[in-house]
Formats: sequence, C-alpha cells, structure tokens
Amino acid sequence: MKMISTRQDQGIPGVYGLLLLDIVSRWGYSDETLFAPFHLSSEQLADPNYRIPTEVANEMLKYALHLSEESTLGYHIGTQMRISIHGFIGYAIMTAHDITDAVALASRFIQLRLPFLQLHFSTFGPKATLQFQCDINIEPLRSEIVLGLSLGILTMAKALTGVEDLSAEIDLDFPEPQGFDKYRDKISSQIRFNQPHLIASFDKKYLGLKMVNADPIASQVAINQCETELSALGERRRLAMRVRDILTNAEQHYLSIETVAEHLCMSDRTLKRQLAAEGTSFSTIVDEVRYRHATSLLSRTDYSLEHIADQLGYSDVANFSRAFKRWSGRSPSNWRKDPYL
Repeated sequence: MKMISTRQDQGIPGVYGLLLLDIVSRWGYSDETLFAPFHLSSEQLADPNYRIPTEVANEMLKYALHLSEESTLGYHIGTQMRISIHGFIGYAIMTAHDITDAVALASRFIQLRLPFLQLHFSTFGPKATLQFQCDINIEPLRSEIVLGLSLGILTMAKALTGVEDLSAEIDLDFPEPQGFDKYRDKISSQIRFNQPHLIASFDKKYLGLKMVNADPIASQVAINQCETELSALGERRRLAMRVRDILTNAEQHYLSIETVAEHLCMSDRTLKRQLAAEGTSFSTIVDEVRYRHATSLLSRTDYSLEHIADQLGYSDVANFSRAFKRWSGRSPSNWRKDPYL
C-alpha cells in the first residue's frame, strides 16, 4: 500500500464518514460499530472543520466493506450522495444557473473537499467530458471514491435539474468489482472498467439544463466563501498540484524540472524528493498534463498531428505517437476518429 506523507495529507471532510455510516446502517451497523475502531464519533465527524486522515479513511472503508460483505460500496456512495454534504461548494452548485456553471464550479473547487482529486471539464469534441485526475493510489479508497463520485454527480444532477433520464458514458481505469453486474440494470449510464483513463462523457444538450434552485445572489455568496477557503488553502496545497498548475498554465507544456523548481523557489533535487514523498514524480505529472493537452488538441480537427506534436514539445509525429499510445493504448489518429471507444 502506498503511503501518503502526513505533512502533505489534508484528509477528507468528516461528513463523508457520516455518508459511509448512512450506507452501512442498511446492514444494521451503528456509528459505534463503524467508528469506534478508529476512535471517532458521529459528533466529531459532523464538525465542519474535522477532516479524516487519508490513511484512516482508507482503513475505515476497508472495515465498511468487511462489515457489509460487499465487494464495492461505490455504487451505494454514488446513489445516496446528496449535494448538501458538500458544504459551500454544494450550495454554490445547487444555486448555479445551469449544468455548465455547476460543472465549472465543481471543477474549480473540488480540491477543497478532496485535495487529491481534480476535475477537468471540456466541451471539445462531439460530447462534453469531465476527466478525473486522482493523485492517490491507495486502495480501496481511490476506486471507491472515483466510482462513487462518478455516479454521485449523476444522482445530484438529476435532483438539481428535476430531469430523471440523464445518462453518461463513464470510463474507469480499474477492474470491475466482483458482483457489480447486479447493479448495472439500476444504472442509466454505461460504465466501462479497465479503461486507460478516468473520464465521463455526456450529451452537450444537458449543458443548458437549468437548476431548479437557481439563485444568482445565493450562488455568489457561496462562491465567495469557496474563494476565501481556496485562498486560505495556499501553501497547504500538495506540491504535485502546484507543479501541475505551473505546467498547465505555462505557454509551453514541456517545461524542464529545473524551470519548474525555480518557479517554486527550490532545487530540482528537493522537488524530486518531495514529489516522491507524495507518491509521484515530475515525469509522471508531465505525462498527465501532456495527455490532457493532447486530447484537447486532437479534438480540433483543423490541427495536424505535426502541429500537435510541435505544441507538445515533440521533435516529430513518431515520438508523439509513441507517447500517446503509451498514455492511452491507442494511436492519435485512432483516438481522433472516435475518442469514446
């Protein structure tokens, strides 16, 4: 199991532990049964400022899986997810104008709730997409959160718009949990496991759906609160996120590690060491940024492969094609023909 640096670990909000309790209670288990082994209580977790250390959250989820004798709880997490548990972010989304604004807000502020997760919203191509970037590798926490959030976004979208027939295509990069078939008939969306990426794609017609509780004043108040929290997060943000931001926002997405280290006022050796402590590396982050940028560029049919290779810092199309196939399992040309295979 890959550990997370305690200094960098910001944990997850305690209220998500209460969501887990809500789920296992259907099997007859109480808060004392679920939380006592971790010296926690419902009162503690209800405190809006309390965060469960990531490793503790992982062990708690393992314990919940053991108690329920389920192979996955992600389905239940997703179908029971309510916007109210997400604090000011949830309130900002609930009172947003439409789905487009709501998804943009989720992408902008998700790190306040789950610091190890990023959402990348795109309207390039024939469908709108929401790509997940998860910076932790500990299991089962990673898989259950990603599956739960993927389904939870749909659950909440249906409740917030009043439209019940919403659906999406969801690609997940981990194996299908044993026994998941029993839930497929209950899910309106297509879910594919063992895919090269974490991405949900949906019809662009949903983007204009209005929120039933739209309130521009209330939404702005909530957004201001989220901005304040985001500002306070400051230096507590994980280094990997800061590196990713520098690479993403740079005119050239292939900055050297020396250049990025200089931006962060540290040596490249220190940068390598601190990224390793977070379970990642500079080359891994560069690949992630290049892959996201590559898929966006490939969605532009007016861009040649030569132009895209040059934009990404590759000397020729052959080198770019090899890298893209390593990232996605497909050639750039094949991906461009159908991004959703």
